[in-house]
Parts: sequence; structure tokens; C-alpha cells
Amino acid sequence: MPAAAANITASDLLATLSVQVENGTGYDRALFPHWIDADSDTCDTREEILIAESTTTPTTGASCKVISGTWNSWYDGAIWINPSDVDIDHVVALKEAWDSGANAWTTAKRQRYANDLDYAWSLDAVTDNVNQSKSDKDPAQWLPPLASVKCTYAIHWTAVKYRWHLAIDTAEKNALAAILTGSCGSTSIPTPPLGS
Repeated sequence: MPAAAANITASDLLATLSVQVENGTGYDRALFPHWIDADSDTCDTREEILIAESTTTPTTGASCKVISGTWNSWYDGAIWINPSDVDIDHVVALKEAWDSGANAWTTAKRQRYANDLDYAWSLDAVTDNVNQSKSDKDPAQWLPPLASVKCTYAIHWTAVKYRWHLAIDTAEKNALAAILTGSCGSTSIPTPPLGS
């Protein structure tokens, strides 16, 4: 099998995704063990993202609990200093992943997906109520309220789907294709490393 190209355009990456009808049967959030402490440093995945994405030096307390920092929610342009005001968003929500192929994975693989600290586009600290409005919707049903980031969001979504070999449905593909046109679609990105 030839090695993946170092870079690919966003529209070409979209074209690699398999189009399939979603299967949402049997989903349970508990099937994706999340917010684990993968490297045993007392910081779980949520705290790791809060620390990594704070634009100021974050303050932590017992068991790596992040107490303060500064987070720029790129979905809506809001800035927060209290970690309780931000959620860690799975760019491709756990239920969306389940419906798109993760239902066939092992629990161990679903855990790796839910705690994917190895790819910067998988998880983001964003305004809590914006994340809640997104819920488990795909780009045919929800896009960030900040219009200027819709291209970036579509690219990140497509990249995460590619990384984890997840399918897209027809409405989702059409919504992404409508965004990934012109200069947005021709954006060159590093080919996402495959998750396993």
C-alpha cells in the first residue's frame, strides 16, 4: 500500500470518505470511556485539553484540576477565564462516530477515539452552551455560529472522519461539499494520521 501523501486538499480529503447510511442502534455514551488519564500524570483528557489550549498559564489544583486560564472558543469567538464555562467538544461527537462506524469497534478503540490527544483537531475547548447546542449534530444540522470559521470547521470535521475511517451520510457529504469549494476546498492540509 503506498504511503499517504504528505499534504492533501480539503476537497480531495472529503472525496476519500465512504458514503453510507448511518446506523444509530444501540448507542450509549458509556461505550466510549472518556476523560481518562492515559499517561498516568493525574491529568485526565479534559484537563489536558484545558491546559494545552489555555492562552495564558493555567492554574491547577489537586489531581490536576484546572482552576483558571484563558480559553478562546473559536466556534463563537468568546473568551473565558473560568474552566466551568467551557466544554471539551469531540469535533465528531461520540454518537455521530457510533452511527458512522464506531459501533463495530472494540471498547478499547472507542476509548482511544474519545480521548484522542494525538491529533489537535479531534478535541476543542469551546463555550459550553455552544457545544450543547451542537450536541451530536453533523454539519448538515449544525455549524459554528461564527461564520468566518465554517471552512475551518468543515476541514477539521472531514479530517477527523478520515483519521478514524468513519463514513458520512449523503446529507452530511452535501453540506460539507457546499463549504469545501473554491479557496476553502483547495486548502492544503497535512494528510491526517490514521487512528487505530
